[in-house]
Amino acid sequence: SGHCHAPSCIKMELWNADTGRLICRQTPLVGTAPAATASRPYDERGYVAIPPCLFGAESEGLLPEPFLAYDTNLTSIKWNNNTYAHYGEMAMWQMRGYQSWQPPPVSR
Repeated sequence: SGHCHAPSCIKMELWNADTGRLICRQTPLVGTAPAATASRPYDERGYVAIPPCLFGAESEGLLPEPFLAYDTNLTSIKWNNNTYAHYGEMAMWQMRGYQSWQPPPVSR
């Protein structure tokens, strides 16, 4: 998942530069309610939540895991609002994975 400082972070994308395939796009959600509630804990005015990209079983509503070889080239793009000063601005990807054999090609 991408990590950037809100409220200046507009969105982040991670691309497989070798295939042109989008791996992850994260867009912050800005809270609008006067106060958080138990059913909507992150919907509070002024609060910014950045939902992560999650991969796993389609039956659980998740995206399939992308296979990335050790020599895969990645491109990270971050959109930022610089209307107001925000020192220490940065962006980075905090990724977790596991070592796996390359999956066989999908026959169609």
